[in-house]
Amino acid sequence: MKSHRKRNLSILTMLILVVFLANANAQQKGSIAGKVFDASNNEPLFGANVFIQNTVIGCASDLDGTYRIDNVDPGKYSVVYRYLGYQTKIIELEIKPGKTTQNDVSLNLDMIMGEEIVVTAQLQGQAAAINQQVNSSTIINVVSKDKIEELPDANAAESVGRLPGIAVQRDAGEGTKVVVRGLSPKYNSITVNGERIPATDAEDRSVDLSMISSDMLEGIEVYKALTPDKDGDAVGGTVNFVVKKASEGFKGNVRLNGGYNNHESDYGNYKGSFSIGNRFWNSKLGVLATASIQKANRSSDVLDAAYELIREKQEGEDLAPVSVRNLNLGDRKEIRKRYGASLTLDYQIPNGNIMLNSLYSRTERDESRMRKRYRVAASYVEYWLRTREINTDLFTNSLTGNHQLSFMKIDWRTSYSMSKRNMPWSHDSEFRETGAFSNDLIEDQGPLLIPEGAKNNIAETIFYQDFIDSEEIEDNDYTAQVDFKIPFLLGDKLNSTFKLGGKYRSKDRERNKGESFTPAFEIDKIGAENPDLFDLTREDKIQLSNFVDSDADIGEFLNGDYEFPLWLDENKLDNFYDDYRTRYVRNYPIDLEDYKASESVSAGYTMAEFNYDDLIIFIPGIRYEHTKNDYSNIWGDAVVDDNGNTTLINAKDTTGTRTYDVFLPMFHLRVKPVDWFDIRLAATKTLSRPNYFNLVPWERITSAEGTVERGNPDLKHTSVWNYDVYLSFHNNLGLFTIGGFYKNLENIDYIRTSRITINGKGYSLAAPENSNSDTKVYGIEIDLQTNLRFLPNPFDGVVIGINYSRIESETYFPLLIVEHETTPPFRTIYLDDERKATMPGQADNIANLSLGYEKGPFSGRISMVYQGEALQTIGSRKELDGYTNAFTRWDFSAQYALYENLSIIVNLNNLTNKSEGAYLGSKIYPTAEEYFGMTADVGVKYKF
Repeated sequence: MKSHRKRNLSILTMLILVVFLANANAQQKGSIAGKVFDASNNEPLFGANVFIQNTVIGCASDLDGTYRIDNVDPGKYSVVYRYLGYQTKIIELEIKPGKTTQNDVSLNLDMIMGEEIVVTAQLQGQAAAINQQVNSSTIINVVSKDKIEELPDANAAESVGRLPGIAVQRDAGEGTKVVVRGLSPKYNSITVNGERIPATDAEDRSVDLSMISSDMLEGIEVYKALTPDKDGDAVGGTVNFVVKKASEGFKGNVRLNGGYNNHESDYGNYKGSFSIGNRFWNSKLGVLATASIQKANRSSDVLDAAYELIREKQEGEDLAPVSVRNLNLGDRKEIRKRYGASLTLDYQIPNGNIMLNSLYSRTERDESRMRKRYRVAASYVEYWLRTREINTDLFTNSLTGNHQLSFMKIDWRTSYSMSKRNMPWSHDSEFRETGAFSNDLIEDQGPLLIPEGAKNNIAETIFYQDFIDSEEIEDNDYTAQVDFKIPFLLGDKLNSTFKLGGKYRSKDRERNKGESFTPAFEIDKIGAENPDLFDLTREDKIQLSNFVDSDADIGEFLNGDYEFPLWLDENKLDNFYDDYRTRYVRNYPIDLEDYKASESVSAGYTMAEFNYDDLIIFIPGIRYEHTKNDYSNIWGDAVVDDNGNTTLINAKDTTGTRTYDVFLPMFHLRVKPVDWFDIRLAATKTLSRPNYFNLVPWERITSAEGTVERGNPDLKHTSVWNYDVYLSFHNNLGLFTIGGFYKNLENIDYIRTSRITINGKGYSLAAPENSNSDTKVYGIEIDLQTNLRFLPNPFDGVVIGINYSRIESETYFPLLIVEHETTPPFRTIYLDDERKATMPGQADNIANLSLGYEKGPFSGRISMVYQGEALQTIGSRKELDGYTNAFTRWDFSAQYALYENLSIIVNLNNLTNKSEGAYLGSKIYPTAEEYFGMTADVGVKYKF
């Protein structure tokens, strides 16, 4: 113990001595500070490189163009202001001891062939993204503010999907989550101004990015190689949304759009946004407020299907043949409304800044879905109507500060964030026709022929069962962080920075579910008791015809390939529940899926940055994280009695706790042998924590079905080594990068199905486990951002962006082999094994194209997104694996300036009405297909 105390005292003494010497030396030095602007429009330039000529002393400007260089010896210097695509300026400045020399600079766009080039929004947006990427010491991709405003993206997820290596997961055609470098959304971290957003999913750690309006963003950053000062649980990458803050002068922006959805012939879509800001008290106080509102029709036609093996494959066959087990045809009506607001206050204090940022977003989903379900294996047809409401709220509030002392910079931040997903109401009604197929049913040639083999006897289709569900998930996060950054100048050619800090993050999460339903034969009893109220079948059961909506207009369904027969009347079904709600019983086993969870992460890090003559930048560092998880839940056995009532027996409270420590070393190297080329290397270790519900110590035993479902509080986190290499070529005309990455994931988790014995009876057990084999993800990313302003008029208005990614992966999934002995004692043998596949959600090929043109008052851009095929679902064997279809999507946007501050906007999304779908083994066996149509909106934008 004494030796530890002596060691800690020695370390503390050394740190105090270093700080004292640095402070004593810094007292005699001065600083340079100011802002960098675009000379044509007075907009700040983000990422401008400012440095003292012939030295490595310098920095890059931040979002509002502000820069500051400290610890400069007194004297006269030539200060260089450089921004790719703009003319470089060199200004003579005199530095005085203990003083800050203020100098604001305006830069002009570089001229080509002696002609003056007009700065356009697309050119400025491209330049901003390029400069931020080039001046970064790490590997980063950027979507600038100007590009966000130009693209026809409905939300932030769509904007992120324009970057290399990123695929978008969509819901009814709208981007919701992102897959970074082939890794599903749970493997990525999402932040706003560096503060973590709580998960919005019911079970995993993913975030629905459609909650974030693009109108409130200053930019989007995707960090693909982490440094030790960032949270370590980002395997694919960290997506950071930068929120706007007030600039000089009274400024505002109003945008109003009216929209059309051709799938539903709906002209009722709209979107509006508003921002206003100014700086007060000699520009010390900045105030910026934004608000947005949106209504969007996200209706769609949906097909999904499931299959089963007919027999084993024979010689000459690639896959064993399958037949349709279930076919679902669904007509989905959904209106989504979004409301958003943000307030940013920043105050300039002497040698520092304090900022308060609050952001609130709410999405309301009102959905009705009618399904006709062909249950081929069970020989009946079902009609389902689901009506539900889902409300999702997101609130983040952060207070941050930075203080520039004479010898050290201190950054601190604290935040509170909350996400809440509330489904107060979900009403599912099931109608069933038994013996529903004719003898000539063809089920082994895909789903197209299945409806022809159904009898479709409405008169014998009965009201079978009714369900009322609710669910609420709330996630609360608290963080506190402090960072210390101490610069050391070791000569004109060698500059270094030492940085250390700590962070504490605490999370509380709770899920509550509820369900009530009509027990078996209860609806039949209601019909028999009320023969005058309902049309009954010959067996005195309530017919489906009692609830048909005769006024429903379904229109063309699934591009005309299928017919959709009818819609049910949701008001009649809601009235049925209101009239007979006392006949519904509670489904107690659903309570087993409730849980409470808390997670705390304490972290500390240290890192350094060495810059030699701007030729070599080396960043070594290490991060330490201590994690503690606490979960509580109940165990129990689900029992169904003779009347169909489901009860819970042997229920008991359970808790689980797990703590672990990780060390995450990280190394970055940037070598820049010439001004127009650099190579970046990174080796970093990161982690991914298991999904929340997988860690819950819950268990549900369903004796009637012979199944056991179980959580695993001892599930290990996934450890990952990431390796990156990037080559960048850049000049005043653009940026070209080509890079490769390799990731090795250890202890990924999945749901394994195995066999166990309870009291002498065999059960099928589904529980999360860690894989015994490592997973590998690797690929290349190519990105070109350029313009043709070197060409003569009118071709000099072309702006081009192209990127392509090729991603591959190898992982292993559990395989339960079932063998039946053909000789006595005719036992069934279960063998646990595994098989190799790709990561689910990982598209092999991803490409983006953006072709813009801006001249005079006109600005237009056509963009294309391509996502290749991806493994979607893992079957019990290869023949039953599901894959998403490759798709190409085209969008168009245009603006025309009527006056200096007033523009007309036109956006067209999904121009070709491209559907999204999936298949099983062969495309003649589709497992999913969804048509959501083309959307268009026209509006105006006014800046003041």
